[in-house]
Amino acid sequence: MNPEDRIAEKLLNAAERVVRMSCFLFCLLLMMGGVWALYDTALLYYEASDQSVLRFRPQSSGETGNLYESLRGSVSWLVLDGAGVDDPVMQGKDNMEYLNRNPLGEFSLAGSLFLDCRSSADFSDPYSMIYGHHMDHHMMFGALDQYMEKEFFDTHDSGRLYVNDEILELKIIAAAECSAYDQRVFEPGEADQVKEFIKNHALYLREFNPEEDRRIVAFSTCRYPDTESRTVIFALIL
Repeated sequence: MNPEDRIAEKLLNAAERVVRMSCFLFCLLLMMGGVWALYDTALLYYEASDQSVLRFRPQSSGETGNLYESLRGSVSWLVLDGAGVDDPVMQGKDNMEYLNRNPLGEFSLAGSLFLDCRSSADFSDPYSMIYGHHMDHHMMFGALDQYMEKEFFDTHDSGRLYVNDEILELKIIAAAECSAYDQRVFEPGEADQVKEFIKNHALYLREFNPEEDRRIVAFSTCRYPDTESRTVIFALIL
């Protein structure tokens, strides 16, 4: 073999080693990315299913002192009977503060349930709105999907808000789907527009009298990933 051929063979072998090493590193990066994605997903669902905040749950008498003293930013505790919702409700200076923070104020992709920053913390407004992330397996406000099934809606109509040592009984009156930009729904305060929306657009509806001066609270979450569609469940505060 002449010198030129030996040089060419060495260059070819070196190129092959570079290609093999590049393929190995690429596969390693893919594997590491997959492992990280699995870890991140597991962490997300661990955070969403974390039951440690239940130690702050108000007493059956409605006393909320321990809740407010322990979770800064909490305004109430929400229970939706049979749906698996049993969580504190936070309120921030804006609607981003608790989007990715847990009730303890720590970063969490699962976030917290939170009351619209424009709503009164004591739920005295005619219309209030609570938001929460949509999580699989009926975690967080993924539990609201259940109300979009008629059998579940027909058999589950109760819940409670624990607010300032008072228990506010809830009656679920409607389930609907709407755009996140629908101002009739996502403008808390006055209730006339949302009552009209409920009458005309609810997927399922229980009889209620719009003329009565009862307060309404809505629970909102994403309907589908990466869309503007929202699931909204409406309840009367009795």
